[in-house]
Amino acid sequence: MNELPKAPNGSAPSLAERNEHRIWIKGRAATLLSHYWREDDDPALLAAIGKDWADVLEGIPQEYIQRACIQYQRDEPRRKPTPGALYEIARAMMPKPAPVERRRMTADEVADYQERIGRVNPERKAQAEAILRSVAIKLGIGE
Repeated sequence: MNELPKAPNGSAPSLAERNEHRIWIKGRAATLLSHYWREDDDPALLAAIGKDWADVLEGIPQEYIQRACIQYQRDEPRRKPTPGALYEIARAMMPKPAPVERRRMTADEVADYQERIGRVNPERKAQAEAILRSVAIKLGIGE
């Protein structure tokens, strides 16, 4: 798995996919931290460290986590990495989303929009006005 998978409709990954990704992150963090490992580290502490790494890096695709780990080892050979440091490096490596260009509506689109907003259900309008009046009265700014 090189990237955080997306569901077929483009939505967020499933719980199983997220868990698999988090397990990969914990393993990658353990590998990176093994350069600084101590024999007497408590297994509960190691599990908590792995969770911290997974919490911070969970939304980053594996490809960028891997590249950030390599970059960190090159740039900071004597310092123990933190999840936040790797997060910053990985985010900087990720492509930036392209801005959405806005365009003017065509005359047909404007006409269609005006027609749609002109269709008001009289009953719903009366209900909305009654609610607004009651709120205004409660606030002391109405009748």
